Amino acid sequence: MVESEPTRLLRQIREANRGGDVHLVGGPRTIETFRQLRALDFLGLIVVPVVVGEGMQLTPALGLDTRLTLDAERSLPTEAVEIVYACK
Repeated sequence: MVESEPTRLLRQIREANRGGDVHLVGGPRTIETFRQLRALDFLGLIVVPVVVGEGMQLTPALGLDTRLTLDAERSLPTEAVEIVYACK
């Protein structure tokens, strides 16, 4: 199912999932949309060390109300690193 209205999609996911974990996969626009809806408990990133150009900004500039606390990190066998932040 594809839903173009984030608020409605969030409501559908919560109703269908009944309080269980949901893993949302997406890019900067998806992250920022659901962060603004205060629907993120954790933000997990996989950092792949490739040196190309200037890189990509993950989200637009964040407000002072954004609180991320490092929750976990681990090295992956592919030389990438998984980083998990708790969103407050």
